[in-house]
Amino acid sequence: MIKLLALLAVLLCLPVTALAGSITLNVRDGQVRDVLGSIAALSNKSIVADSSVQGTITLDLKDVPFDTALRIVTAAKGLSYRLTGDVILVGSAAGLEKFNDTASVIKLNYARAEEIKPALDALITTSSKISTDSVTNSIIFTGTPTDEARLRSVLASLDVATWQVTLEAKIIAVNREDSKNLGISWNWDKIPQNSNYDGDDDIDSDDENFGGVAHFGAEYEFRFNATLNALFASGKAKILATPRIITIPGREASIFIGDHIPVVTEKISNAVTTSSTDYVDAGIKLQYTPIVSSDGMITSIVHTEVSTPTLISEMKNYKITSRTADTTVRMRDGETLIIGGLINEEEQKRLQKVPFLSNIPLLGELFKNRTTTKTKTEVMMILTPHLTQAGESPAIYNTKLLEESVYGAE
Repeated sequence: MIKLLALLAVLLCLPVTALAGSITLNVRDGQVRDVLGSIAALSNKSIVADSSVQGTITLDLKDVPFDTALRIVTAAKGLSYRLTGDVILVGSAAGLEKFNDTASVIKLNYARAEEIKPALDALITTSSKISTDSVTNSIIFTGTPTDEARLRSVLASLDVATWQVTLEAKIIAVNREDSKNLGISWNWDKIPQNSNYDGDDDIDSDDENFGGVAHFGAEYEFRFNATLNALFASGKAKILATPRIITIPGREASIFIGDHIPVVTEKISNAVTTSSTDYVDAGIKLQYTPIVSSDGMITSIVHTEVSTPTLISEMKNYKITSRTADTTVRMRDGETLIIGGLINEEEQKRLQKVPFLSNIPLLGELFKNRTTTKTKTEVMMILTPHLTQAGESPAIYNTKLLEESVYGAE
């Protein structure tokens, strides 16, 4: 209650207190709607006001009972009010007549009141009204009994525990040549490892052999993992991260493993050069949105991006090279999706020289050896979704990062 009062005082710039059922309220040119909202909040009630509730008011109330404060404010503006359960109806006398039917507060357990309100508005007639309370996640209904019955019937289907999708991801880096040993050749075609594949791919890259998607069940996964483990054992592949995230159908979950790289931008205007620094994400990004059908099939909408910063010494600035892949695939619980072909090329220059002799002018070059090595590394994302039934607690709406382990750190 103390936090609520402090918040209201800040928002309305009003000194407000409520002790033992009484209200102390000091207002100067405050909006009537805000004042009534403060009184309702302090009394733990919801409020519905029609369009006639407008204008400003100045008043100073000290230790006034709730109903007295409400009566003073409404009377001062020529308004009427009616208290129905935990709902305060405020408006003109004529306007309140349309609320003669029913008023109720319906608290939701799983669905978000603000998100389903547009669908509920289409169900009721113009004589009824629906509003929401985000604090208690409630639907506030005023209107006819027929509309209320229709509303409650629909809410019985909408406000239910939904599936939760746990996405297990394994992000690995494999030498480009060794990745061919995994038995998957990335190209623009659909990979036929699973005869039930039903999806589409959209790979964005400058490389014509850039990306691909493989989707398979347990039998092929066993063989794939066996080969992959052999590459791990020989040091030809390494795990970058093994994150796991939980989301619900229709909600995007995201993972980012990387850093924020400063990129300097210069602008010239009227012979004056100004520079600004923007921070750009560089690393591995995964965005995942599941949709679960009634038969338990999971439609996985996946966006992946690998961004690599390159320092351009002449410009003393970074260039960010990005590779992205987008795919939509229908999968069963526990099946695996692999997104590969995210190629990263590194160039290493090495100088070897003989001490002292290499410093001799002109002849010193004979005692130096310069080598340039180019290495192509393929980043692969192995994704396996699992369905779990949501518990009795309210559904999780914000994506929750459960764990993220990064391997191979120096």
